[in-house]
Amino acid sequence: MEIKVNFLNKTYKIILEKEGDFYKIIINEKKYEVSDFTICAGGISFRVNGNFFSINYAEDKDKKFIAVDGEYYVFEPEKMEKKKTGTVATEKSNIVVSPMPGLLVKVPVKIGDKVQTGTTLAIVEAMKMQNELRTPIDGVVKKINYKEGEQVDAFVPIVELET
Repeated sequence: MEIKVNFLNKTYKIILEKEGDFYKIIINEKKYEVSDFTICAGGISFRVNGNFFSINYAEDKDKKFIAVDGEYYVFEPEKMEKKKTGTVATEKSNIVVSPMPGLLVKVPVKIGDKVQTGTTLAIVEAMKMQNELRTPIDGVVKKINYKEGEQVDAFVPIVELET
């Protein structure tokens, strides 16, 4: 199977092939051996070249949201139309959302805190896994929409920042 996806304005060609008890994944010519995988609702765990990984994912229309070790990524299908030439800004949001519904376990920041890219703003537990939600930008915590112990829905703003 072969697919193409866009991520941060770059197209990636992904090839998936089954070989015996494992899968071979080729991403832009780089090869990975995937084995020992378990698939459950909204998540998958597996070994890549001997290292263990656990990924959570969710979908919304054509977009795929993937969480790996507290880092969140958005993938879109390859766009078939030609893009206009010019400068394209990288999308970085001033809100932090959970890619899946879960329990808000911890909010280690408070309104007014200055945060830098990568700072953990919230921890959400889903499917017995705790996922750190990190800020994609430098900024100041403007609003916290939920309290620790509350349930949060997928893609709903938990923490809002101002730059």
